[in-house]
Amino acid sequence: MIKGLYAAATGLVAMEARQDVIANNIANSATPGFRRQEPLVTGFYDQYLQELGTVPRYNMRKGPGGGVQITETFTETRNGAVTTTGDPLHVAIEGPGYFAVETPVGERFTRNGKFTVNPDGVLTTSEGYIVQSEGGGPIDVSAGNITIGGDGSVLSNGIVSGRIRTVEFEDPHMLQRQGENLYYASPDALERSARGVNSTVRGKSIELSNVQVPLELSNMMMGMRVYEANRRVIASIDQTVARLIDQVGTPA
Repeated sequence: MIKGLYAAATGLVAMEARQDVIANNIANSATPGFRRQEPLVTGFYDQYLQELGTVPRYNMRKGPGGGVQITETFTETRNGAVTTTGDPLHVAIEGPGYFAVETPVGERFTRNGKFTVNPDGVLTTSEGYIVQSEGGGPIDVSAGNITIGGDGSVLSNGIVSGRIRTVEFEDPHMLQRQGENLYYASPDALERSARGVNSTVRGKSIELSNVQVPLELSNMMMGMRVYEANRRVIASIDQTVARLIDQVGTPA
């Protein structure tokens, strides 16, 4: 009975964490280039069995009982739809690549091509991070009249100022989210990366997020039902334990 109480409690905790991820997806449904996250919920039995390797070994030792927990949060790398905005500073990537940007804590990567120009005339993200050229430096567009070509080349007043650096990763799931729609690439991930040869830059356009709000709302409703079911289990066990104490545990 106590194991059932514990299992239901882990379900409550897992559903709360899952709802947080879904809420974040919905909140960023209008964020350009945002990739939705999917929390993976795994039962303790599956985790324990994977650790031990075989069913006999599991049976020989006392397992952790029932229950679930979120083992990881999976990023869906499916591209979002691309829409034309007409803004010369808006850029979308069609393909698996990422824009490379320079931040105060080092190099980061993003799919958000909603760029702007800082007071120094340098191309930056909307958060103010410098967009890297293929040579690694900033792109000076202080001359104005900006045009961005399909190969990522940036022209300022008819003169090529640089080419936007795009990077493709062998396994995008190795990237770690850093907030502000940025990703961190570990040294191992960078070793398994290459110049964005399979990606095309599309000017005056923005990649929308790949979040489908109706799906997220459906998932949120399902999570609420599961949460409520676990809450009822806990309430039922609590009432049963109370009756045992009052009726069985009381001396005659």
